[in-house]
Amino acid sequence: MSPSPRATRRTVGITEVARHAGVSPGTVSNVLNRPERVAATTRRKVEAAIAELDYVRNSSGSSLRSGRSGSVGLLVLDVTNPFFTEVARGVEEEAATAGLAVVLLNSAEQQDRQRRNLRLLAEQRAAGAVVMPVDDDLSDLLWLARQGTAWVALDRGDVSEEVGCSVSVDNHAGGLAAGRHLIGLGHERITFLTGPFAIEQVRRRHEGLREACAEAHLDPDEAVRVVEQPQLNADHGERAVDAVLAGGPRRRPQAVFCANDQLALGLMKGLGRRGIRVPEDISVVGYDNVDFADLVHPGLTSVAQPKFDLGRSAMRLLVSELNDPGHRHERAWFTPELVVRGSTAARRT
Repeated sequence: MSPSPRATRRTVGITEVARHAGVSPGTVSNVLNRPERVAATTRRKVEAAIAELDYVRNSSGSSLRSGRSGSVGLLVLDVTNPFFTEVARGVEEEAATAGLAVVLLNSAEQQDRQRRNLRLLAEQRAAGAVVMPVDDDLSDLLWLARQGTAWVALDRGDVSEEVGCSVSVDNHAGGLAAGRHLIGLGHERITFLTGPFAIEQVRRRHEGLREACAEAHLDPDEAVRVVEQPQLNADHGERAVDAVLAGGPRRRPQAVFCANDQLALGLMKGLGRRGIRVPEDISVVGYDNVDFADLVHPGLTSVAQPKFDLGRSAMRLLVSELNDPGHRHERAWFTPELVVRGSTAARRT
């Protein structure tokens, strides 16, 4: 039996590249790390040798010398949520420009998993991390900073610039826009379907909805009912149907504002199985405007977040902290926009 390619492959070193190109190992090192110091003709010879020998640089040595790797972590609340796919694309694009690799991690909205993942990044000497915290407790991030790992809080608008950088959408404004839209359609009984209130984003969206009611001279305590679920996903949206419909037809909400699109799409599925029509019987609004919000029928009215720009902005702040000795912590804000589709309609009298 012939040996496998893995068993027979020989690692090409920098000395062999230098011999092949007819230069010193120091010149090869300069081409890899400080190419501006090498004459163009010599640089092309070395690059040709690298390509011919299929040389792959070993970054572990420089990582050991600097104490940091060339990777950064991206820790999200739910890796299955398509919202984070677009956020990750923005993070990765900006990281690639800075020569950094991105490691995706998932907290599953659990504090202990967040803590384990951040400890793993510290153990691996990650250069930094973009983190969406699971709740208001920032002690894990402060611990990470004490280990020498820079971080940026993603989708958290209440992080002080004295503590660290943050990037967020104005979630209060998003809830306000959703509430004004539903009230403008004549809906006066609105259920807010959400995940855990420990998540700062959902609290701000709820506050915005209540403010819209107060603007319209509706008592928020009477007009808004909260249905809280353990997680912000489609399964829990579908399971929430009984709680949303509790109280019988006379108390049934005229509209439901969901804290994210996953909950909204799950709820719409559950309502459909009960024979309850959207929007004829109940209007539904989501949050995030994920790609497939426009692919369901009816299309989901949703509060759009600039997902790609969120990720790119967070990574820019992290790169600034890593590379700029004069870096000062910043708080970046984005404004959401309501995208109206077929899941909302005027209340039928």
